[in-house]
Amino acid sequence: MKKPLAILFLFLPWLAFGHIGSPNVFFEGQAGAYPVRVIIRPPAVLPGGAQVDVRVAVAGATEVSVQAVRWETGTNAAPTPLVAVAVSGEANLFNATPWLMWSGSYSVRVTVAGARGEGSVVVPLNSAATQRPVMSPALRATLVTLGILLFVGAAQLAGAAAREATLEPGILATPAQKVFARKVTAVAAVLLLGGIYAGKVRWQTMDREFRNNALAKPVPVSAAIRTNGTLRLLHLTAPEDASGASGWDALLADHGKLMHLFLLRGPDFHAFAHLHPVRRDAQNFENALPPLPGGDYQLYAEVTHENGLSQTLVADVSLPEVVGGALQLPGGSNMLNDVFCQSAAIPVGNAPQPFALDADDSWHVGAAMVAPAARVNASRLMGGGSMVFQNAGELVENHETSLRFAAFTADGSPMSLQPYMGMLGHAVVRRADGEVFTHLHPLGTISMAAEEILARRSLDERGATNAPVVPTTVTGNEVTFPYAFPRPGDYRMWVQVRVNGRVLTGVFDVQVKPGR
Repeated sequence: MKKPLAILFLFLPWLAFGHIGSPNVFFEGQAGAYPVRVIIRPPAVLPGGAQVDVRVAVAGATEVSVQAVRWETGTNAAPTPLVAVAVSGEANLFNATPWLMWSGSYSVRVTVAGARGEGSVVVPLNSAATQRPVMSPALRATLVTLGILLFVGAAQLAGAAAREATLEPGILATPAQKVFARKVTAVAAVLLLGGIYAGKVRWQTMDREFRNNALAKPVPVSAAIRTNGTLRLLHLTAPEDASGASGWDALLADHGKLMHLFLLRGPDFHAFAHLHPVRRDAQNFENALPPLPGGDYQLYAEVTHENGLSQTLVADVSLPEVVGGALQLPGGSNMLNDVFCQSAAIPVGNAPQPFALDADDSWHVGAAMVAPAARVNASRLMGGGSMVFQNAGELVENHETSLRFAAFTADGSPMSLQPYMGMLGHAVVRRADGEVFTHLHPLGTISMAAEEILARRSLDERGATNAPVVPTTVTGNEVTFPYAFPRPGDYRMWVQVRVNGRVLTGVFDVQVKPGR
């Protein structure tokens, strides 16, 4: 009885979240003069209500409103903004539940008013069902009982009509008319059963289409390795049935890149790469591979389409061992060190072949994943420095937090962080079993490209929203990421910062406890 509700979603465009197993959206930015943290928990089924929490970091906010705007309709056809309710017992925390009817690209416009005036910010949201609708046993039993009564009643009505429709009032049916009525009842029952069976087949087909095409999930792509002399080239091909975003011809640059790609070497995940392939045409991306050790890798990539829709691409790929000299390694580099961090030395633009790595490509080879019980809050960095995970206490499932990291030199002095693709840092969070994969930055989990295009569209339509959020470039040795782990379990986090032009990667293994 789960299937009837699936009809609501069958003709919605195919959609994948920009993350795996972590559908909640986290955002930190400015709504005018008000620093805000916005957490959006999309509904598991559609239509459904999205839980939007807005935490204002300063006093003086008197009213917060939330409006969910679908890309296809724009602001003019969007529902009236909802006034968020102040959460009892919490300071400056407001909650609203806008209703999402369809899957696709949404912008959630948060407006804060108070002593500092009024300000707005736009947060991108990918809307899609993550679960099949489920009926309770009581409702299922009620509907089955009513269905049986309707079936029996319809068959008996057909027989009664055949027996008595032509009789005058007070005249009894003859034996022949009664036999004819029973035959009509039997035929009606057979026709009704045939209709029920046809409906069952139709529902099964629609439910299968819903599971395959409407539920949010990552997009599998074709990944292949080819060699060109001593170069190893990674080639990605878009899936043939990429509905809702056919091919890769209409992408937005996020942090200046059309695609962010991550390679994680299994089973111990001691090798990691953050790459930015070059688009060759609407169906193909290509990238020179850094000197990662050979083996089986899990591939995750992220792209943002022109309507603000973000997608996560996945594949498994086997890398051959490095042949010849390592690509673009400066003199003195030694991959036999316990920790190896490297970034591209010679950037080359959109060449006919990607013979050189992108200027922001980086990779790391270090220790295998350790037992979470042996959690270590410091990670060695290449060159003798270290990165420290500054969160104290346990990490708890679905508990809103800020993941805080600080970088230090070998003598314990704070490192001066430089912007890395417009941010003070980037982080990748992966659960040990692969059920959760998330790309974080200090503004949260959103795509900056999606935020910019949705904010500019809102500005064009209403003329009253703030300009897109500009990432902070304040120097220092600390970087934070707003997040809440969606499930308990063992996780590995890769945290990347840029120091003196080189990208360094800290690696941390943590255990997340079940929520209380």
